[in-house]
Amino acid sequence: MTISGFQPATRFIGMIAVIAAIAISGWPHSSDAAPAADAPTMPAVKKPSAHTGASLKVAVSLSPAVAKQASPDDVVYVFARAVNGPRMPLAIVRKQVKDLPTTIVLEDSHDMGQGMTLSSASEVIVVARVSKSGMANPQNGDLEGTSAPVKKGTKSISISIAHVVSGQKDMGSPHGKSQM
Repeated sequence: MTISGFQPATRFIGMIAVIAAIAISGWPHSSDAAPAADAPTMPAVKKPSAHTGASLKVAVSLSPAVAKQASPDDVVYVFARAVNGPRMPLAIVRKQVKDLPTTIVLEDSHDMGQGMTLSSASEVIVVARVSKSGMANPQNGDLEGTSAPVKKGTKSISISIAHVVSGQKDMGSPHGKSQM
């Protein structure tokens, strides 16, 4: 089987990962469903209405140098991951190119579960990526902007999506290669 034979499977797995990430990160859940008669009932847990964890305001723009390579409906992922630690995003927000420029706030409520939140890291790197495939993992041809390491307590940063992802998909370097 050639590499091109793996593309549909990779795309499918990527879509599943994106759906799972969206579901875990706070997709509205219906509270109308009644529990099964034999299911134990748990007391309702309400999320606090006021934000109490870490947050980081991120102004995201698309550089004119690469803007022609993006379509209005392309997906934009903005996420933060720990400088030291797992590559899994600590907070992630999904937008579209037509929403740019925009300012989003990454916060603990945008986590992907597993107890890893924005407030759990002392330093993060923030990435804004236009995904041509819609998948969260970086692909050749995606457009990306990356911050320098951001210390805990920083209130706001700006990122310009200004370069094209190519070559190896190094998920850790803040120096122009892809990361997630």
